[in-house]
Amino acid sequence: MKKIGFGILTLLAVGLIYYFTTGEKLITNKMKVLVNQELLMVEKSGFSIKERKIKEKKEHFIISFDDATKIKSFFEKQGESLSIEDAKSLVGLKVGVDLKYLSKAFSAVSADIYPLNLPNEITFSQNIDDKEKIVVTHLNDMLKRKAILLHIDFNKLLTSFKGHIKDIHESIKLEHLVNLDAVGMTFKGDIKNDRLTSTSNSIKNISLTSGDDLNLSLTNMQSTYKLTGDTIYDSNYNYTIDSIKVMGKEDSRVTLIDLTKIDGKNITSVKNNLASNLGEVVISNIKYEKGRFKTELIDSSFVFNLTNLDMNILKKLETIDVENETEINTLTQELISKGITIEVPKLEVKKLHYLGKEIDAFKITSSLSIKKSANLLLIEENPFAIFDVIDTKTRVAISNDLFTIIAQQPQALLFAMMIKAQNIDGKKVYELELKNGKFLVNGKPIM
Repeated sequence: MKKIGFGILTLLAVGLIYYFTTGEKLITNKMKVLVNQELLMVEKSGFSIKERKIKEKKEHFIISFDDATKIKSFFEKQGESLSIEDAKSLVGLKVGVDLKYLSKAFSAVSADIYPLNLPNEITFSQNIDDKEKIVVTHLNDMLKRKAILLHIDFNKLLTSFKGHIKDIHESIKLEHLVNLDAVGMTFKGDIKNDRLTSTSNSIKNISLTSGDDLNLSLTNMQSTYKLTGDTIYDSNYNYTIDSIKVMGKEDSRVTLIDLTKIDGKNITSVKNNLASNLGEVVISNIKYEKGRFKTELIDSSFVFNLTNLDMNILKKLETIDVENETEINTLTQELISKGITIEVPKLEVKKLHYLGKEIDAFKITSSLSIKKSANLLLIEENPFAIFDVIDTKTRVAISNDLFTIIAQQPQALLFAMMIKAQNIDGKKVYELELKNGKFLVNGKPIM
């Protein structure tokens, strides 16, 4: 038994010696091969690699953003939608990368990534005022200090990563002292076939203040993204935010918007090149204050669904010149000929705090469909022709208490006198319908 135990210890010792000498070197060499493959792919995707310096366990290089069209295509392959105009705005940007080859199981290679300069569109702009010049100068100073820096660790197969963005604490003097703070920004994810398949992100706090005139903050945001199908558009995105607060002051009057406990999701799927998109946002509490006026919305939710979006046409729309009105109209005509449908299954506020009293609020459901026969040229010549090619149906249910408050407005009172509401389950209900050019309210024609 002693010999067996000694043999196991010997094997372990040999294994450790191998790992920390030859084994570690093999892992480093393998990582260098993978990094070279990735950089070759990057160079074919609208970027160029400059000033590359390679050492045994580390290297440095600069990625330059050169070709807007290829950059757009590159980001789309990663699952990120980027218009050609946005891609053009990145041209001229240079990003420094410091790589370290490590011996850890997960962190086989780590990278510090930091912008070195601003894009051409900002750097060479002649149409900026004095305030913008101060901001640009401060941004350039931040870049020199590497105040904007992303650290990322990859596993030995380059199939998983995790990292963080360096905390930001910046102040700049404009009309008032502007402070920007961003802390606790972390992320992780998975890669398959050079495509992001899942990510998870976290932000502890972002705040922006400008004297006493503006205070904006976002607290505790968590988000996840997952690729669910064959295309980059087949995906699920979920997020939660503890709070978003905006407070501003104008002429000594304070305005406050405070949203707490926000949950959202966005699900996109593609079948036969036609995309469907489902989105949902739920907000536990919304406070609104302006001067002495205060109100509070409790348990708000919004759900929408968009179907029959032709992805091939949308891709073409993203690539054409925004000044090419003829091409835009042609593609838009093709897009609506698929018969687009928009649904809002729920737009609801359950409770409302108003003048110190809690009351029931409202619920709206709606749908809109565009007929395949819709013709943009005819609609341009006669805007009223749009009523013949869209069908809509909306149901609005308002609590009696809220209806009484709304009816105090002259315009609303006039509407209530002209069109009688249905009384259903203690609520005022309006059913609005536009079909085949006819507009109905509670089943009665209006036009």
